[in-house]
Amino acid sequence: MRKLLTIAAILIGLQVVAQDYKGHYGIGLALGVPSGFSVKKFTDGTQAFQYTVGYNLISGQEGLSLGVDYLLHDYDIITAEKGSIPFYYGLGIHLKSYNGAGSQLYARVPLGVAYEISDFPADLFFEFAPGIAVVPTPALIANLAIGGRFYFDIKRAVKKIEDVL
Repeated sequence: MRKLLTIAAILIGLQVVAQDYKGHYGIGLALGVPSGFSVKKFTDGTQAFQYTVGYNLISGQEGLSLGVDYLLHDYDIITAEKGSIPFYYGLGIHLKSYNGAGSQLYARVPLGVAYEISDFPADLFFEFAPGIAVVPTPALIANLAIGGRFYFDIKRAVKKIEDVL
């Protein structure tokens, strides 16, 4: 019974009220170049940090990719009857480790659009991020992704778990 209560407390604690998730962590998946996990944390209503861990499956360019982007969101360009559709842009730095062929450090400019669902703490996004490699040699880079994230209230989840235990 205690395990069931703990699981219920975790699920209750992880959910956040729709459109009240700007201070919470969005965790989800991105498919593209690279494909992997996407984590987004808003610092206020229009600014966020986006963290990615992915793997590139393109033949000859396989490898692990890690990165962080600083994003600004503009909610006035595109409007919706339900939810919101921010256009976002920013700057980021990523590290890619090619399988057996060294590593590459690059700066990128993520450009994207997201649909923030009005009745559910989640978003769907499309992103294009051109960039330039700075180490080991200059080269043009292009990342492309489509994905979604669910927003969690981690502090609330921890408190609920502590209450149960």
